[in-house]
Amino acid sequence: MFRKYSLVLIFLVSCEVQESKNIYTPPNNTENIQINLQLPNYSQEKIKTIESNIASIFNLENMELSSDFTLDIKIQDIPKYIDCGQMNDEIYVEYIERIFGSSLKATIKIDLTKDGDLYKFNKMLINYLFMSKETGTRWKFKTNSPKELLVGNPVYDENPYRICMTKNILEKEIIKLIKDEDIKI
Repeated sequence: MFRKYSLVLIFLVSCEVQESKNIYTPPNNTENIQINLQLPNYSQEKIKTIESNIASIFNLENMELSSDFTLDIKIQDIPKYIDCGQMNDEIYVEYIERIFGSSLKATIKIDLTKDGDLYKFNKMLINYLFMSKETGTRWKFKTNSPKELLVGNPVYDENPYRICMTKNILEKEIIKLIKDEDIKI
């Protein structure tokens, strides 16, 4: 009888579902980008051309650059623009999208001053908001400043923190637009 129970117990233990181990790896890119724009002064016509280029690239209407230029855009190709590490062998932002759905919003702020008939671009900063749609978890970070977030359910991982940072792709694209260089977004 003991043998009978032993065989049943062995069978039950062997059929037990094993807890999966998810391993999070943080991003390893720490490249910063120069956000102080060392550019010449631009005429009103040049500013209008830059305005037009930015508006057409991001499908915007009726925008005007001012001393407090701010532009909000929704980004579709999230993994192209931000790095939040990996979960196992999967890009973390793709993991979040697959499991919970996600969104990414970028707020571009450009400090522009006017001196007579000329305009000068002083500094550019992009604030990012990466969000898990189902859980509402939000990572708010900006150019050259990653965000470390404590997650409520680290999914069996010992590390409860997730880090998100920009890849500086959007920053480089905006700078190229301002410099009026050829660009493909």
